[in-house]
Amino acid sequence: MKSFILIWNIVTDGISNRLLLTLFIFALFQLKTYPQDEIPPLLEKLKEGNMDTTQVWVYRDLAYYYLEKNLDSSLYYSDLGISLAHELHFTQGEIWNLYQKALAEEFLDRFDSSIFSLQKALSIAGDHADTLSMAKLTNALGVTQHYQGNFKEALDYYHNALSLAEIINYHEGAAQSLNNLGIIYRQRRNFRKALDIYQQSMEIKIMEKDTVGIINTRYNLGLLHSYLNDFEKSLLEFSLAEKMARTRKQSHHLAEIKIGQGMAMYNLDNHEEAKNYFEEGLKQLGEDKIYEKIAALTYLGILKVRSGDQDDGMRNLTLAHSMVEQSDRIELKRQVIKEMAIAYEILNQPEKSIAFWKAYNILNDSINNEQRHWAFEEMQARFDAIEKDKKIQMQEMALIKEKQQRKKVGILLSSTFFLTLSTLFFFVYKWRKNHQDKVLSTPKNSEAELIDFEKINLKILSPLTNREQEIILLVELGMTNQEIAKALFVSENTIKTHLKNIFSKTQAINRTDLIHKLRSF
Repeated sequence: MKSFILIWNIVTDGISNRLLLTLFIFALFQLKTYPQDEIPPLLEKLKEGNMDTTQVWVYRDLAYYYLEKNLDSSLYYSDLGISLAHELHFTQGEIWNLYQKALAEEFLDRFDSSIFSLQKALSIAGDHADTLSMAKLTNALGVTQHYQGNFKEALDYYHNALSLAEIINYHEGAAQSLNNLGIIYRQRRNFRKALDIYQQSMEIKIMEKDTVGIINTRYNLGLLHSYLNDFEKSLLEFSLAEKMARTRKQSHHLAEIKIGQGMAMYNLDNHEEAKNYFEEGLKQLGEDKIYEKIAALTYLGILKVRSGDQDDGMRNLTLAHSMVEQSDRIELKRQVIKEMAIAYEILNQPEKSIAFWKAYNILNDSINNEQRHWAFEEMQARFDAIEKDKKIQMQEMALIKEKQQRKKVGILLSSTFFLTLSTLFFFVYKWRKNHQDKVLSTPKNSEAELIDFEKINLKILSPLTNREQEIILLVELGMTNQEIAKALFVSENTIKTHLKNIFSKTQAINRTDLIHKLRSF
């Protein structure tokens, strides 16, 4: 069952970026709402020969509509728009014709050229302090990086786009950046954070009455709930997205929604309904929806093999496999290969099954290594944030202390200074000793009361012992191993052993990380 979930989510992780580029194109960039069959009237306008700003927008609109028909024509008209806008010193026209050119270049898999066009547009927007265009273009750059699998760069662009959108109260842009961040966190298996981000995005889109945005977010929530194995919620979100999509004259992703509904139905054991959704979704898919088609064929194929329609099922799976071999989506490829291996097991063809399982294991190891790298990066980022906060606090404390010392230095004699310092040392030592004794005698009334060991022990696999809890309280006070050993009348090696067990149980990497984790349970 989980393999089916992964197939669909892996595919949609990849396709969501292209969806964002096409689905939000009207809302994002305020294009005129010419119907699709109005390309001829736009071409007629070119014959008027008015080399003005209106002509620039006509070029931009033609470049947009030709994205679905002829990418070379899209490039041609966007280049004309860029040249005319530059000649007229028409900044907005140059920016958005560059954007249309970047879209066409991306759809042609010319990613370096696409990024160059977007960065050029962003540079022009920056030179003219056009924060709104900067927010939109920065988000688009994130999408392009995301689509290539450069997740770190994509995250940086999305966060920057979100900051720019918030500065100018551009709610729609903020919602789109949040939606994109949610996709990355979903890919990195941080489902709870992704859910929180999607819900923030949904609140903005409902407030803005952004129907297209609401459809897209419900679609992503449907995918996310399938990751969390909550298939009833997944089906509900997909169904709500479908209902809203049907009310619109132009729906860019109704077929993808149907495939998502089929996935939810499959995992709810409604296999016949799932099959109908997959078949209907395949019929409605556009020719450019390669990855969605691969996913649907894989689902449908394994369903047919399992139900006894083995010849037709294998034709679906074989077609999906031949298509995915031309793709660089290794996660999607891994899942298709896995289903091929399972299908050949059902067909009692062990040699072919073993060959596919070997290929699966190779790809699986590669992907797992990448996911471990992601997890390490997130852990390192959290650690860096803690260290940064600690450094800032120490700097603030140092500044306060320095000011206090400057007030005293001119009026205190050296003898008085040393006497004061000795007295202060004595009181600090006495206070610390009394405080340690108090912690040992009544640990639950100490400053560490924020640590709820009863709650923690319910969440970790191996509960903390009383002695381990006692050591943690002393660690929180900043005591060294030697000081703890002295306070508890044991050897320092014993303390080290206890700490090693504590770190293992809590998966902490050091003392700072330990206290931070325990306080956040």
